[in-house]
Amino acid sequence: MNSASLFPPQVVVQSATDEMWETPVLQAEERLIAQATGKRQREFRAGRHCAHTALRRLGLPKQAILRDENRAPLWPLGYLGSISHCRNLCIAACVKQDPILGLGLDVEPLEPLRPGTQAYIQTAAETAFLQTAETKLPERLVFSAKESLYKCYYPLLQAFFGFHSVELSIDVDRQAFDFRPTAQAQVNFPGHVQFYGRYLISQAHLVTGCYLLPAPG
Repeated sequence: MNSASLFPPQVVVQSATDEMWETPVLQAEERLIAQATGKRQREFRAGRHCAHTALRRLGLPKQAILRDENRAPLWPLGYLGSISHCRNLCIAACVKQDPILGLGLDVEPLEPLRPGTQAYIQTAAETAFLQTAETKLPERLVFSAKESLYKCYYPLLQAFFGFHSVELSIDVDRQAFDFRPTAQAQVNFPGHVQFYGRYLISQAHLVTGCYLLPAPG
């Protein structure tokens, strides 16, 4: 699965190699996971190694990627990134901030959601679409798309918004998605940006990615 095809060519996408899950990262980063479980430490290390590699491919020297009070990664000034992991798959995407204004990535297994969780994630229209679409779609598609959408907008908004704050429109032929804010949205999505979202499906995973560019005109 070529996850890089989710984004424009200037975005660097890096998947974790086997050793990235086990090799310690920079000391300042290791301190962030000193009290974490072994599973969380492996995921964190894989993600940071992917991000370091992607940023190095963009010409940056290796440096610690710390996190803010909401546990979101703090990227180097002038750069954007997103990290996601799912069991044996971890991917990071990084890019210079100009002209891209937001970047989001999410990886999910091709497994059903836990029973009863759909109502907290999907609007009635989204549920109806998944149930009636001619092409069978992963049950986690809406969840994953909204996760990547949140990561994409968070650096601009610096605010939390819930799953029901947006409603997706999914283009199955293009494997693309867009969204509109709902009446439950508690944030103002900026009008000076244009949103682009896509998804990929492999035999075991679903990957969604999205980015923001300045709106035409």
